[in-house]
Amino acid sequence: MKLNINYSNLLDIINLNFGVYYPLKEFVSKEDFLSIVKKYSLANGKFFPIPIFINISKSLYERKKETKIVKVFYKSKKVCNLIVKSFYKVDKKKIGKKIFQTKNTNHPGFCQFLKSGDYFIHCKIKKFNHKIMKNLNFTYPAKIKSIFFKSKLKTIVGFHTRNVPHRAHEWIHNFALKKCDGLFIHPLIGQFKKNEYKEKIIIQSNLKLINDIYKNKNIFFGLFNSYPRYAGPRESLLHAIVRRNYGCTHFMLGRDHAGVGKYYAKYASQNLCLKHQNAMKINIICFKEPYLCKVCKRIVNKKCIYCHKVSKKLISGTLIRKLILNKVKIPSTFMRKEISNQLNSKSLIK
Repeated sequence: MKLNINYSNLLDIINLNFGVYYPLKEFVSKEDFLSIVKKYSLANGKFFPIPIFINISKSLYERKKETKIVKVFYKSKKVCNLIVKSFYKVDKKKIGKKIFQTKNTNHPGFCQFLKSGDYFIHCKIKKFNHKIMKNLNFTYPAKIKSIFFKSKLKTIVGFHTRNVPHRAHEWIHNFALKKCDGLFIHPLIGQFKKNEYKEKIIIQSNLKLINDIYKNKNIFFGLFNSYPRYAGPRESLLHAIVRRNYGCTHFMLGRDHAGVGKYYAKYASQNLCLKHQNAMKINIICFKEPYLCKVCKRIVNKKCIYCHKVSKKLISGTLIRKLILNKVKIPSTFMRKEISNQLNSKSLIK
C-alpha cells in the first residue's frame, strides 16, 4: 500500500523516529489511544498526554484493509515503511471533546481532528529515509543532550514559543536564568495557520537575540519541528515531555500555553503541568504574565516595582503580528529595533 501523507504526518514520523516523543515510539494502538485520553498514560502505565496518530479515509481502508506494509511518501519522496499491527476506529466526536476540552467544533484543533480520516493505523516505523532530513530544519535530541552534558550545567530550563521574540519574552528569559543555570530557547516551527510567523523569521529573529544581543554561553538554541495542535493544557504536557527528551531539567510556561482564542482558562496549562510534573520527570516553572508598565515603560509581571502602580499594556505575539499586518511601526518598548527591523508583512504565512 502506498500512502501520501501531509506535512504534519511527516513531522510526527520524524519526531517518533528520533525519540522526541519518548516513551512513545510508534503510532498509537486503540488501547493506547483510549488510555491516553482517559488516564494520561499508555496502556503499559507510562505517562503520555496526547495521542500521536496517523489515519486514513474509509474508502482507502476498504481497499487496503489487508495491508501489512504501508509505503509512505511525502511530495513523491519515500519517507519510510509503516508496519501495520492493526486498523481501528474511535468515536472521534466523543474523544475530540476530551482531548480539546470543548464541544465547539469551530475550535481549530477539534475541527481538524474531526475532518481527518476515520480509520487509525497502529503501526511502527521501519526503513526511515534519512535523506529527507537534508531539506528540513530539525534539532536532534541526542546532539542537544551532548551539548548540555559538555556545558556541565546542573539545571537547564526549556522555553517554548512560536513567535518572534518581544520584550515580554526577554523578561521571561531573564526570569528563567534566575531559576536555572541555563536556558534552552526552543521555538516551534511547523506552523501552518494564516498570519502566524514563517519558519525562517522565527529562526532568524531568535538567533539574532541570542547571538548578537544576549551573547550568553549559558543560553542554547534548538528547534522543535512539530505543529500546533491548539490542545491547551493537554498539549502543554506534551511540550514538557519533549523538553525533557531534549535534556532539560525544567520547563516553563505562561498564561495560555498551547491555547487558541478563549477556549481554556487562564493558567490552566500551568496547573495541569504542576499536577503531573513528577510523572513527567521534569520540574515545572510558572510565572504570572509579564506586561509593559505604561507609566515606567518597563516590563514587570506584578505590581510595578518601580512606580508601585498597576498600569498594564499586554505585549503578545498576536499584538505584534497585528501591527505588522496594519503596517504600524512596532514601538521599541514592545520589541527591540534590531528584531523589529527584520519584520514586514512577508514575515507572516499567507
